[in-house]
Order: sequence, then C-alpha cells, then structure tokens
Amino acid sequence: MEQLVEEYGEYLFHLSYLYVKDRQLAEEITQDVFFTYATKRDDFRGEAALKTYLTRILINRCHDELRKMKRKNVLQFLTPFWSNEKSAEQEVMKQQQFQSLKQAVMGLPIHYREAIILFYYEEFEAWEIADLLGVSQNTVRTRLRRGKDLLRSKLSSQAEVFIHE
Repeated sequence: MEQLVEEYGEYLFHLSYLYVKDRQLAEEITQDVFFTYATKRDDFRGEAALKTYLTRILINRCHDELRKMKRKNVLQFLTPFWSNEKSAEQEVMKQQQFQSLKQAVMGLPIHYREAIILFYYEEFEAWEIADLLGVSQNTVRTRLRRGKDLLRSKLSSQAEVFIHE
C-alpha cells in the first residue's frame, strides 16, 4: 500500500484538487481513494491499468463531493496550488499568462474542465477519457472542442480588457 501511495499519491491529489479546488478536500478524497482500493482490492479485475482504476475511483468521488457542494451552494474558487515565482520579467509575464489560463480552465463547467484537464494536463487519449467518464469518444471530443472554444472566448475578452486599460 505504501508503494501505491508513493507512486500515485501526488498524481491523485493534484487531479482531485483540479476538480474540487480545495486542498483539504483534495487530501480527503485522495485518502478515500486509497482506502476504497484497500477495502475493495479484490474487485480490481486488472482489465485496465491500476492508475486508470484509481483515477476512475477519484473522479467518481470528486463528482460526489461537487454534487454535495452544489447542494449546499458553497462552491468556492480557490487559488490554484501551483505557483512558481520567477524573478526575470519574461518569467513573470509567462507566469501571469499561465495563471490567466489556469483561472480560465478552472472557471469552465465541470464537463469541459475535466475533459481539458485529462486530455492536456494528464495526457490521456480521448478513448481513455471516454472509458474513465463513461461517455462516448465523440462526447469527449465535443467537450474538448467546446471547452477550447469557451477558453478562447474567455481569454480573448480578458486580452481586450488589458488592451483598453
């Protein structure tokens, strides 16, 4: 079990954080994933990679938490967990652009956000995402396209605000 935590712990934490945007809740979810795997280890048939199986458990758990948060109407957008501060001016500009992109991605509806994150950040293929989410590959491709379109419009409207200021 320690080896699993060592190998997949950080990955699962980061992915859960991208869903719920709350460090403490992401830690809880990550622990729950390992607990669920430990208690239901015999249910894992080995048809998929262990990472895929753990990711599926995590996504289901994140969706459960998001539903709870939506019901309670307390969904908060917290500062993204990764922040590299560089001293060079170019690095600062690059960081600001990266922050804008992250905020735009985090502001997407969950269906688009999860497709974008799994495809671009986690580098899953469309068919793998389809298996993870229980939807068709065409649905994944549509979500990716619509998510990118939303990002384009958000980022271009932000650029117009900066130009006019």
